[in-house]
Amino acid sequence: MGVRVIGKLFHLAHLVDDLDETDRLYDEVFDCERYYRAYEKAARREASLLVVADQCMEPIQPSSDPADAQSPLGRFRARFGNRLHSIAWYVDDIGTFTRRLLDHDIRLVGLTGRPVTDPAEAVAVWTHPGDTGALLEFCEAGFAADPRLDPDFSTTRWRDHPLALSRTSHVTVLLDDLADAERIYGRALGGEHLHTDLSEPTTPRAFYAVGEDTVIEAVAPTTDTTPEGADHAAAGNAVHAITFRTEHLAGAIAYLATRGLGVTEATPGHVWVDLDPGHGLRLGLTDRAIPGDRRE
Repeated sequence: MGVRVIGKLFHLAHLVDDLDETDRLYDEVFDCERYYRAYEKAARREASLLVVADQCMEPIQPSSDPADAQSPLGRFRARFGNRLHSIAWYVDDIGTFTRRLLDHDIRLVGLTGRPVTDPAEAVAVWTHPGDTGALLEFCEAGFAADPRLDPDFSTTRWRDHPLALSRTSHVTVLLDDLADAERIYGRALGGEHLHTDLSEPTTPRAFYAVGEDTVIEAVAPTTDTTPEGADHAAAGNAVHAITFRTEHLAGAIAYLATRGLGVTEATPGHVWVDLDPGHGLRLGLTDRAIPGDRRE
């Protein structure tokens, strides 16, 4: 890939029923650092930007005004309900990266929702889900005062927290075929293939290191009898989940119980937190390493 093109994951967006309630979850359970909350009239939504460990999350409450039902977020919510919505990354040069995406035949729209075909006009771009599965956003840093970009930023407070979070382990996306993962996260985004796991035929998965510090887990379900398969059957190719790495899984589970939250085991060393669906968030914890992960 040459010089770095993609930097940090900017944020992971998820639609919620009640932003106040979801903000309380992040405050009281995850000890987040919130650096933005506002209503944006043009987008017809209220949202927060907040940091947990190395990850920025963007819970979004779309406008409930019937006049806004046909806004992009309104249509998404009507079709899919509350769920993870999109992945946004910082890029070093939006014009150069826009050209890269266009050269890979990925359709793009800009801030106004109109198609972007000239890299010189790009400020921030969103991909067409038909070309990248999940909705992906790219922009240069500077849209908000992200504390993770401060040279003195530290994740120590989350390592010392009862959840013992060290970082994001991976973000899970659902695709029709793992070949699409190589096309999107390998060739188009310049990611590094880390590992493919075919041990469970119903959920073949592949891992890609993308940008500065993100690992994408791509899953191509073959049945609707698994959680990934049921979500794929309902929502198609989409962002499915985020999993944090914890240094003490048993302690994290015990702490969640004191907050009234249970867990469901996915695989040994990996659990899902039993969150209310209104939070729009499938969130996992793991103490297992990803084979080939250079962050180890």
